[in-house]
Amino acid sequence: MKAVILTSDRSSQRALATKLAQVCDVTAIVLSKNVPKRKKPPLERARLLGTSVAARSVGYPLVRAWQRMLKRYEAAYPAFPTSRLVRVRNVNDPASVETIASLSPDVVIVSGTNLVGKGILKAAAGSRGVLNLHTGISPYVKGGPNCTNWCLADGLFHLIGSTVMWLDLGIDTGDIIATERAPLHFGESLDDLHWKVMEHAHDLYVRVVRGMAEGRDLARVPQGDIAVGRTYYSLEWTARPIARALFKYARSWSPELKNDANFLRAWADTRLVPPPIPPATE
Repeated sequence: MKAVILTSDRSSQRALATKLAQVCDVTAIVLSKNVPKRKKPPLERARLLGTSVAARSVGYPLVRAWQRMLKRYEAAYPAFPTSRLVRVRNVNDPASVETIASLSPDVVIVSGTNLVGKGILKAAAGSRGVLNLHTGISPYVKGGPNCTNWCLADGLFHLIGSTVMWLDLGIDTGDIIATERAPLHFGESLDDLHWKVMEHAHDLYVRVVRGMAEGRDLARVPQGDIAVGRTYYSLEWTARPIARALFKYARSWSPELKNDANFLRAWADTRLVPPPIPPATE
């Protein structure tokens, strides 16, 4: 099965692309710098700068955990699994569309880019579909910048996990193929937490792509059939939720959480779409 991957030049994405290359024929990888097509208004740029400063100061423990995860992937995956790399400023640039149109892949695989537009979907219309990975459990937790951290901030520990979906024009709103909670024991360090969530996301994505390559019928579950959920935005990731995430992590993230009646009730009440093939073992 031929695949074109749309992603960014980050070590975690190199790791994912390398893993995907083991279950499908990666014919090209488009690397987006994720530069917005339109310049943001001054007020929005100022707010984004403020959230960035808050993330790097108040949220330094979270940033440090993320950076350590990337360094770990950098050491293990120094290169992408193909030499056919197409570099673009924005994932929707003409070069991205032309790559898909010229190679006619069986599937387009998306991870870590800015929002994909109509041009990409039109170019991939002859394929079996466009897949998207979200490191959060849709429809309950969508958006960014990091839904694991949002789950910490809002005490939604039972919603830490990943979703693979059919990509549409919304923010993590496509029909769901599979969702899973990350295999956590609670009590993990922030470093271990981010590493486990990302490794689980890769594993789930690889299993879905392998299922497609083997000719399996993948699910198409509309998110509205499950729940309404919430979409988080980068502009909302300010000092207050960051501090809340660190506080709740320090106060509540312990192995005893699995014996908490309220937590167990929330866990049981969360509907998840089963994966298309057996889950990975720890």
